[in-house]
Amino acid sequence: MRPKVTVYITCHNYGRFLRQSIDSVLKQILSEWELIIINDGSQDDSKQIIDDYVERYPKQMRAFHNQKPRRLPYCANLALREAKGQYLVRLDADDYLDESALLAMASYLDKNHEIALVYPNYIYIDEDGSYLGVENRKIVGQEAELLDLPAHGACTMVRKRVLKCVGGYDEKHTAQDGYELWLKIFNRYKVANLRTPLFFYRQHTLSLSRDENRILNARQKIKRAMAARLEGDVKPRIIGIVPAKNTNTERPNVVMEPVAGIPLIDHTLNAAIESGAMDQILVTSDDQAVLDHCAGFPNILTVLRDMKLSQSHVRLMEVLQDAVDRLEQDFDLYPDILVILNTHCPLRRSQDIRKAIDTLLLYDVSSVHSVYEDFELHFSHGKQGLEPINRGMMNQLRLEREALYVDNGAIRVVWRDMIGKSDWFRYQFGHIVMPLERSMIYAGRTESKLRYIEQILENDAQDQ
Repeated sequence: MRPKVTVYITCHNYGRFLRQSIDSVLKQILSEWELIIINDGSQDDSKQIIDDYVERYPKQMRAFHNQKPRRLPYCANLALREAKGQYLVRLDADDYLDESALLAMASYLDKNHEIALVYPNYIYIDEDGSYLGVENRKIVGQEAELLDLPAHGACTMVRKRVLKCVGGYDEKHTAQDGYELWLKIFNRYKVANLRTPLFFYRQHTLSLSRDENRILNARQKIKRAMAARLEGDVKPRIIGIVPAKNTNTERPNVVMEPVAGIPLIDHTLNAAIESGAMDQILVTSDDQAVLDHCAGFPNILTVLRDMKLSQSHVRLMEVLQDAVDRLEQDFDLYPDILVILNTHCPLRRSQDIRKAIDTLLLYDVSSVHSVYEDFELHFSHGKQGLEPINRGMMNQLRLEREALYVDNGAIRVVWRDMIGKSDWFRYQFGHIVMPLERSMIYAGRTESKLRYIEQILENDAQDQ
């Protein structure tokens, strides 16, 4: 009889957790399942454990052994090709299912034919299996309308026909297969989630979810690939705007101050040009010397703005309105998208700029802002004194409902028709996450910040 659900486990050197993961499938209340176990080049005892289970349960389990690691997308496609079930679920080898997981999600999909995938809440456990907390995801369509926080790749049940319709997984990517799947599906199909915690998600030193830089880099590449698929013969005209105020009495000539051997503004211009994402870049400044310097860069337009726009009470929106007016009136350039780049963020990379633009194109948002995630434990004052805002951080848990993001001011990407609006945050807006260490603002005359920034830039140069 055809199984209703295909569960697949990919294991790379997680033998010490693997039995608990497999046993959790065996304990499912829903009996119409099959299990595909993929040993992804493990060097521990994973192969022996897998072969033992397959020998004991040959009708329900199948095994595949990769001689060398092939990574998640390859293994996911292998499982998709081999799956006999109507629905597909990935279970990581270090996690395990609640006994009702398959029943709850399969029943939901059975009753809601328009839903392409469904995912549950989950319980965090530590390396030894001790309880840490519960992740209560925001309910799709009720608490979350902008679906820019994807489902967890593991324990998400997807209709197999949908997976095949979107072409499976792109094997050029080595991580974040669930993120890629989300981008392929959420704009094309309906998705849903369940309030019930249905799997146990292990946090430990080897957990990929703790490798923030790798996650962010993988997501940037996935977004670029997905946005590239949308590009046609007619593309939006994208103009970069670099506001370069340089007459502040407290920080005179700051944008020309040397950082790692070149003027501060050059780091912004180099990243903007390297991104290859903009048709033109406009530098608007109150200092002719800055404009003369910038004119030496390729594809740069310059505008000397009125000193009235450099007064302390003037808002960024007024500077941007002036810049757009000059673009359209003086240069006959009518942008569709504007990329605003702060000159005081020298650690912003070209990939960050590209990612912000891709986010605007992939999601139905009016603007995109760069942020960093704040992992510190924060408090507000309540009846009993100070009360934690993000209580999960007491157990080092980054819970969705408690996540705190800080605008680092490095990048803002907006549609042209947002210029002139008084408050961008009244409209649906997206975000990209930059690492905290790359969100450093340099405003001059701070030696410790300068040394920190220059050390990161030196490391970047050595890595290239």
